[in-house]
Amino acid sequence: MRIPTLAPLVRAAALCLAVGLAVPGMAAEQDAVRKSVQSGQLKPLNTIIADVSRQYGGRVLDVETKRGRDGDLQYEIKLINARGEKQELLIDAATGAVVPKERSRPVQPVTIAQMVQYVRKLEQSSGARVTNVEFERDAQGNYVYEAQLSDKPFGEVKLMLSVATGEVLNTVKSGAPVLQPKSMAVMLESLQPRYNGRVLEAELETDVRRRLYYSVELQQPNGSKLELEVDAVTLEVLRQKGGD
Repeated sequence: MRIPTLAPLVRAAALCLAVGLAVPGMAAEQDAVRKSVQSGQLKPLNTIIADVSRQYGGRVLDVETKRGRDGDLQYEIKLINARGEKQELLIDAATGAVVPKERSRPVQPVTIAQMVQYVRKLEQSSGARVTNVEFERDAQGNYVYEAQLSDKPFGEVKLMLSVATGEVLNTVKSGAPVLQPKSMAVMLESLQPRYNGRVLEAELETDVRRRLYYSVELQQPNGSKLELEVDAVTLEVLRQKGGD
């Protein structure tokens, strides 16, 4: 059974693209492409699809627009032939010629001098100290730098950095989400109904599990000292010492 060159739906999509890219996600380029097609700078997409289908003997499954390194418009066309084999072509919108696929260059770690720049820029923008940087692959298999920050009030934060530019790509969620601690004033107010005394010291600290808590020292009416450890998030009193 011969596979038709262009299915009706593909032909309709091609016509829409040829006259103005009037499909979702492409409206921004509509006027520019339409004018370029009308002036002859770009070949009509329905012509390109017909040529590709005839040359490669297949049926067009999908068409997407791409931009080359120089901003030139390209069409990524997916075909399927009579044997069920799929093929993907990148076509220059101006000439209709197949664009050779570039060989991906292996990503290399950056030099010491480049890493100095990355670290300084990240510390300046985040206000935190970079404690660890590691060259590795992300979930999609792309090489990135995973940077770990500390000295922030909410504990450690991990970021993914672009190897090429050092820009932050995204924040890595590690473990349970970090919750913001209550302010010292709110914490002290929570102690008022339960404890009497004068404040000798109140300090936000971190335990061995990197849990934030307030360390509070109160002078009791009888002169004794009461030491409290209060969870900075839940305001639960974790430990109490003295005060007798």
